[in-house]
Amino acid sequence: MLSKKEKDLCNYLKKISDWVTSAELAVFCSCTTRTIRNRVAKLNQSHPSLILSSRLGYRFNENKQYQNNGEVDRVSRIFLALLKQPKKGVDFYDLADSLFISESTLKQDIQRLKSNLLNDPIQIVFEGNYVKLTGTERAKRGYLISLLYDESDLQEKLKQTIQDMIGYLSLYKLNGLVQEVLSAHHMQLNQYVLDNISLHLAISMARIKQGHTLMSCPKPEILKRKSTFKIAEEIADRLTQEYEIYFSEIELVQLSLLFIGMANETQTPITNESFTCFVDPEIIQALEKVLAEVERTYLVDLHDTAFFNQLAIHLQSLYHRSRYDTFTRNNSLMDLKSAYPLTYDLAVYIASLIQEQLSIKINDDEIAFIALHIGAYLENERYDKNRMSLYLFVNDYHDIGKKMREKLMSYFGKRVTVDVIEKSDLAPLSSELLITTDQAIASAYEHVVKVQPFLRAKDLKKIAQAIDTLSMTRKNSHICHLIDTLIPADLYFGQVASKDLTPVMIRKRLYQRMQQADYVDQMFLCEVEKREKMSPTSFPSGIAVPHAVARVAFKSGVSIMTLRHAIIWENYPVKLVACIAINQADARVFNRFFEQFIMLVSDDMNAKKLSSCSSHADFISTLKAMVMAGD
Repeated sequence: MLSKKEKDLCNYLKKISDWVTSAELAVFCSCTTRTIRNRVAKLNQSHPSLILSSRLGYRFNENKQYQNNGEVDRVSRIFLALLKQPKKGVDFYDLADSLFISESTLKQDIQRLKSNLLNDPIQIVFEGNYVKLTGTERAKRGYLISLLYDESDLQEKLKQTIQDMIGYLSLYKLNGLVQEVLSAHHMQLNQYVLDNISLHLAISMARIKQGHTLMSCPKPEILKRKSTFKIAEEIADRLTQEYEIYFSEIELVQLSLLFIGMANETQTPITNESFTCFVDPEIIQALEKVLAEVERTYLVDLHDTAFFNQLAIHLQSLYHRSRYDTFTRNNSLMDLKSAYPLTYDLAVYIASLIQEQLSIKINDDEIAFIALHIGAYLENERYDKNRMSLYLFVNDYHDIGKKMREKLMSYFGKRVTVDVIEKSDLAPLSSELLITTDQAIASAYEHVVKVQPFLRAKDLKKIAQAIDTLSMTRKNSHICHLIDTLIPADLYFGQVASKDLTPVMIRKRLYQRMQQADYVDQMFLCEVEKREKMSPTSFPSGIAVPHAVARVAFKSGVSIMTLRHAIIWENYPVKLVACIAINQADARVFNRFFEQFIMLVSDDMNAKKLSSCSSHADFISTLKAMVMAGD
């Protein structure tokens, strides 16, 4: 299975379809040229001749195809094949032929699919030579939606499969139709929400076309009186007129749920009184308390009406699944845990509070779904908080500076802010990114891009590379400073004999050292154990990162322990342990360090190098080298 970094590199080369230098790839991947060489070598080792190389650079070999998570893709295709023919089922031998696999391989894939569906109200049964799905229509759609949230290339493949299922109508046009209706109701949606509504609608259309409709929906009479039901009717009417797809009343009620809580310019935000029509008041109150606590603890503001409503609706379903112990499966759990550690950790914290408020159990899969809700919301907010400031100095003539600023803003969008400055403003800008048409000025400053008075594509590319390079340099320097500050020598245990140690013993030992150094009090260990019970903090790479659910430390720090021999920490062998304590006042700064640290140690080679370090100084220098290399 390709890593995210390897997939990004392949996809970039496929788009360029020409030779690309290692320097350009290093800028795109935010790493060094050495890392690019190593990454290409690793790719070609697992997929021979996938990336071609020459003195001109690298290019994707169009004659080669790489399979990413092929078994998972095939299992999903089996599910989709069974979904289309639920009454009679699919002939086992015909299915094997259509997938170009042996009968024994198909049996193994069906067994994997059964394992995936273990906690869903869906079953796969054999009747003679035929294989078929049994279960409710809602459960089948729910599993298909869960596949769409997978973090691998499977999501794009499933989109294409859905497109094939509704081939007479493109997802792009469906997106536009939904947007037209919502605009008529003065509703504004971000692209992520709009895409998801279109995908949900496309699945419903495909299922209705095949003759499979929903038979029930919670509180239909109440939902029919909502304005969102009118929106659902308008969308359904247009689809009926043009494509002869007929939505039942229950289907319309289900569709109307997708628009609950959307922003309407002519109406006040949805109130708790109206929201209780489709979400239990107990869940609303619990979520309000939880998000308030999240803001106090993590300093993350999640007070957004659409986010709140969507998460509340999800929790309503989660609540009932928990009561009947029928959790939804999410096979991208470890991808989320490794690639988005802060988002996942935030989801764990939210889940722990919701468990307490509602007296229910929330498993790892459900935590991952909460993480997806958080990640979707944070993704929309991210650009506003990470803008690069560009300063533009030109030898102005006919408002060249103004026109250049407009072009830069149009090209880079939310990534940057652009200010046109006078010569007298240049002195204090030694550490900022300066764009100028003046060669003398360009020679006098460190972070500067010399451009032509009329910006060309080449100029814009130079500016983009400079933005990426400066952003990465600043980020890496800041992380290295935090490494020095947060991992002191007195909290380091090197090459500990681990033969008789257990994870509990290790956590207690790290806690005792941190307590002796006045980082934490006696409550810290209780909070660490509470977090561990929610979701184990071990990773496949060989590291465990125990930490408290809440920010309860006197001061922030990381206690490191490297082990001579690996111990089993839940399901993974671990040789490196990092116990993290966070003081509330440091939460924002610590978040940056935590995210980068987890990204690094989630890599097998990085974790192995760090666990082999013989001293604190060796550990710190090795970790800093990884940061600067962009690995």
